[in-house]
Amino acid sequence: MYAWLRRFAGSVLTEGAVAALAQSGSSQDCRAALCRWEDALFAQYPEGHRIMTTPEATALIEDVFAAFGRAAPQLELVPGFEDPRIGGFADVKRHRIVIENGCLYRFLVLHEAAHILVPEDRHHGPVFIYVLQTLYRAFLDVPETAVRELLTQHGLPSYTVLPEPESLAIAA
Repeated sequence: MYAWLRRFAGSVLTEGAVAALAQSGSSQDCRAALCRWEDALFAQYPEGHRIMTTPEATALIEDVFAAFGRAAPQLELVPGFEDPRIGGFADVKRHRIVIENGCLYRFLVLHEAAHILVPEDRHHGPVFIYVLQTLYRAFLDVPETAVRELLTQHGLPSYTVLPEPESLAIAA
């Protein structure tokens, strides 16, 4: 799937994101439900909960942004956050991903990368969820069926269709 993403990432951020928003019809903040969805998803696919080294996390960030043809943000590790529920955040303005020491979970790095990729949906809405689930499928090999079923179970926007390479070639 990573090879597909490298070729069609731009379509994920355009056609795919537009379709996800249109299907949802809402841009509500889904953060609480999204956190529950991530917990359920990575209970089934524990690779997301694997902690990486700093070089591994940096390489993952570089791979994600290379696929989208964008400059990779800096990774900054910090001692912690005032709110213990926060393990990281995307600092869009400074183009960096900030993560607490000891929290370099694969899913968290990808989650914060999604925020940098679609900063206009900072409230965990349908466009953010669409891009995020695409990253989880591409970089963690989570099957689309599991993603969609768990999104639906958690009452989240569940558009998971990836742009078809054939239709994109015809349109070009």
